Amino acid sequence: MPNGTDLQLYIQRGKEERYLEYKRSMTWTGNDTTKVKIAKAMMAMANLNNGGVIVVGMQEPTRGVWVPEVMTPQQIASFTQDDVAQWVNDYATPAVQFSIEAFPLNGNQFVIIQVQEFDAAPVICRKQKITGGENLEAGVIYYRSNRKIESAPISTDEDLRELISLAVDKGTSKQVSRLRSLGLIPTETTNQRDTQQYETERGGL
Repeated sequence: MPNGTDLQLYIQRGKEERYLEYKRSMTWTGNDTTKVKIAKAMMAMANLNNGGVIVVGMQEPTRGVWVPEVMTPQQIASFTQDDVAQWVNDYATPAVQFSIEAFPLNGNQFVIIQVQEFDAAPVICRKQKITGGENLEAGVIYYRSNRKIESAPISTDEDLRELISLAVDKGTSKQVSRLRSLGLIPTETTNQRDTQQYETERGGL
């Protein structure tokens, strides 16, 4: 997961990326529309390789340019791990794995939500939530495409292949580890790793 230096760079970047989303200062216990927006982003990031980061406490005075804005102590305190997990994972299956922390920088406080990539199977929205301005749809896989930086239902062949490939790689890796733990296939030796690294480096020449 990102360290303190990484988090500082995420805040200072000021531009949303596939793995990085900004949100205005808010109270988690406020209206459901903002909860839906964050939940959708968390589900989408959980389906990315290496997950993603949501920074709460930013504003967009110019389109595409984000800068810090003040978060009150009450807003910061409203983001608890248990409350956010209970709400988000009531809609996500399997559960989204994440951590929340308050992060100080240059006199401001931010809420940082670090989302982990899925463990074995992609995250799916399991039930509908309709609000005034933003909805969650049952049976939808939310994703963040390279084509457009947003959390939206997966819709292109390219994105679907990328997600399937990630899931297959995870399954293969777990199966190999399981077979090694049972002694059914040999453990990779240092010499084998060195040889593989050498061949990889040669291939890049």
